[in-house]
Amino acid sequence: MTSKLFPNRSALLDSLRAVAVIMVVVFHVATRYPAETLDPLARVFLRYGFLGVDVFFPLSGFLITRFLLSHDGPGAIKAFFLRRVFRIIPLYMVAVTIFYVAARATGYEAENLPFIWATYTFLTGWFAFLNGPDSTPYTITWSLSVEEFAYLIFGLAAWVLRGSFRSFLVVVAVLPFLLRLYLYAQGHENIYYFPLARLDSIAFGGLTAVLIAHVRHLWAWLAGAAVLAAGVMQVDGVLGNAMLFTTVTLIACTLIALAEGPFRQMRGRVWSALGNVGLYSYFIYLFHFFNLYALDMMFRKAGLGLPPFWVMSLLCLLATYVQGWISFRFFEEPIMLFGRRLEKSVSSRRSAAPEAR
Repeated sequence: MTSKLFPNRSALLDSLRAVAVIMVVVFHVATRYPAETLDPLARVFLRYGFLGVDVFFPLSGFLITRFLLSHDGPGAIKAFFLRRVFRIIPLYMVAVTIFYVAARATGYEAENLPFIWATYTFLTGWFAFLNGPDSTPYTITWSLSVEEFAYLIFGLAAWVLRGSFRSFLVVVAVLPFLLRLYLYAQGHENIYYFPLARLDSIAFGGLTAVLIAHVRHLWAWLAGAAVLAAGVMQVDGVLGNAMLFTTVTLIACTLIALAEGPFRQMRGRVWSALGNVGLYSYFIYLFHFFNLYALDMMFRKAGLGLPPFWVMSLLCLLATYVQGWISFRFFEEPIMLFGRRLEKSVSSRRSAAPEAR
């Protein structure tokens, strides 16, 4: 991990991010195989691996809230948005463009390509909710719709509300859950993708960042809440459906509180290795689908058929990890460093302005 950008980066939080992205990758690999051919562990990934995305949301909420609460002054919000822009948008635009070019060349999802504008503008989640995921190009980018929307309203709330930002987090932790209850009761489909119904996960991560310094053994309280939520989730019907994402969120928040609390000093090669996977998780999430399809096509055209499930999973992860390292070293990191220099330049001009007058 580079010390230029992340001198205090947590290997444990990055390990949690790594587990989340591995869940997603293995889930997508599993969808390429008949369920009856998978071993029991692979079937677990097929059934629950998609929930890895729901681990990212509270992690994002925790980190952005910690930044917003620890950076004061008029330049803090500008720095927040600059860092998000240079971290998220360049790689995202490259990924969407590669998808579009490859889809045009292969005819993949040709009927959906006229709607690529929704993907480019971070509206995939909104579009998938209204029109269905099968009509949305590059559907996995729906989660970026949730996160980018959260970055926007969290940053604006921290700027406009200031002293009431914590109250804002409480409201956002409650209202999306109530919205999910309403939507499920009305029989709406595709709620999973709807950003307005998913923001509570990010807000819970934010509340974890607020409470972690003030509530002793916060992880235990969160674990208890997760157990309670899991019990409620067993109820058939609207309440049980709406509680699924809350349960996963509370489990993720428990792990965050453990990583930043009693396990904070934990070190080891396993955590270091996982942490490196977590560092490249954004690339892995965006690009693993390309590698999965490329490997699938390569094996089929060679007449070999698909390799064993776990071999395919390892190949997909390994290929995307290596590409992620290259991308970070030669593309993402230089862009982020440029953003940091721009951030310092803006701050310097602001501090020098009174002297000029």
